Amino acid sequence: MSDLAKVMMTAEEARTCIDSINNNLRNTRELLLDLYEREGWRALGYNNWRDCATGEFTVKQAHLYRELMAARVEQNISPIGEKPEVGKIPESHLRPLSGMNPDQQREVYQEAVNTAPDGKVTARHVQETVERMSDHKRPARLMPKETEKVSVMFKVAFDNMVSVIKNEKALKWKDTSKADALKYVQILADIINV
Repeated sequence: MSDLAKVMMTAEEARTCIDSINNNLRNTRELLLDLYEREGWRALGYNNWRDCATGEFTVKQAHLYRELMAARVEQNISPIGEKPEVGKIPESHLRPLSGMNPDQQREVYQEAVNTAPDGKVTARHVQETVERMSDHKRPARLMPKETEKVSVMFKVAFDNMVSVIKNEKALKWKDTSKADALKYVQILADIINV
């Protein structure tokens, strides 16, 4: 479309567009959780969720896992007896809670809401609340920060893996067996050592 033919949005159209995008993002997280929990992947002939995620979706698998984790945490922190409104809380606010059990998630998130500066919850504030209230702090790094030579992509993958492992542990290894998780970690170690 040429610049001459482009009609600029009105403020009302822009607000409607943003509301629609937000609703679609919310619905996506809720649908993703439904597909996972009700094992829709099995109905499509996949052996596991991972195969479905890589075979059916155009977004990166890590993004799907982050959204799925967010949906599960959001479901956990909803008041007991109420239907959770999945997709309302930003994923970055939920990520720090992923390694905790559901009771801890509820308690820590409520504390983050109650103590948010100026009443505005941020991902950083949730992370600080987790660290303040949790015994599950991230293990100390093996090397001093100044000597690290690790790409951003590697750090993101590592952080995602830590989050997934903590979540599986909190769920008492419901979706992944602890023995199989250890096998995968050993495969990574073997790849590094080759």
